[in-house]
Amino acid sequence: MCLCRGSAAMAERAPRSALLWASGGLLLTALIWGTMTPLLKVLTEVIDVWLLAALRYVLGLPFLALCLLVAARPTQAPGKLNPGRLAILGLAMTAFSILYTIGVRYSHPVTAVVVLNFGPVISAVMARFMLGTRTAPGFPVALGLALVGGLMVLYGTPGTRERGLALEGGEPLLVIGQICWQWYSIRAQQWLGDRGQIGLSTITSAVAAFWMVLVYVAMWGGGVAGGVPDTLTWREVAYLIWICVFGVAVAIVLWNVGVSRVGLPVAALHMNASPVFAVLTAAAIGLPPTALQIAGGLLVLGGIVYMQLLQVRRARAG
Repeated sequence: MCLCRGSAAMAERAPRSALLWASGGLLLTALIWGTMTPLLKVLTEVIDVWLLAALRYVLGLPFLALCLLVAARPTQAPGKLNPGRLAILGLAMTAFSILYTIGVRYSHPVTAVVVLNFGPVISAVMARFMLGTRTAPGFPVALGLALVGGLMVLYGTPGTRERGLALEGGEPLLVIGQICWQWYSIRAQQWLGDRGQIGLSTITSAVAAFWMVLVYVAMWGGGVAGGVPDTLTWREVAYLIWICVFGVAVAIVLWNVGVSRVGLPVAALHMNASPVFAVLTAAAIGLPPTALQIAGGLLVLGGIVYMQLLQVRRARAG
């Protein structure tokens, strides 16, 4: 589906059930991506960052290919693939993967999540700049609730105030990486939306994997990147499978479906729930949340629910 007419118009045209399913898928994406920052932090200590960035897409491709085989074909014949556009989309994903992986490696865990929480702001600015779209009614209120709630979740984490929020150098890379990802999200829908979201995700991920392998080989040949680690623990292997199959393959499909239904800024707003799911994960392994984290999580979810109710109401009125 083309994004040229704007995110708000897309949301108004989408059926209520499609909006709810898209929102549920985006929240699942937030859950998956909410676990990726701490897991990547662990893996970058034992796997070379260039190799890890490449593996994220390469190991996720078999799952995407399987989904493409069993998925229903688009009702209308898609247009011809443009090699130049595919190359650019793949490069944007490659840049994001590299910048995100290295940015997490050289960022304070708390400041990394804070920077990533400003994704909806970046997406709204880019949608305005690239598409000329205005933000959906109610988006500023929902964004404010999500940002404040996300900061409360982070500030309520035990030890955060003692450690402080000092920048460690990787945070600017995370900002640039988000710009690359939001650009990809817009252009992929414009250029490949007629192939369906699974087809779109598989094609662009395959091109990104190709670019990432080339980058890694070049870096390895130049002595910048390291080789395959001698051994990995079963836990590290499980982390790797999670970030490749779920963090890339599953989450990218859900993300693209969400963007096609509710628009980029609102889809990015859902990602502010990632810290909430990180807290819930910690609680599941015996680290109960603080009162401030619970209050912040309710604010984040309140902002998302508020935005979703407005969209459903507009869809019903239309």
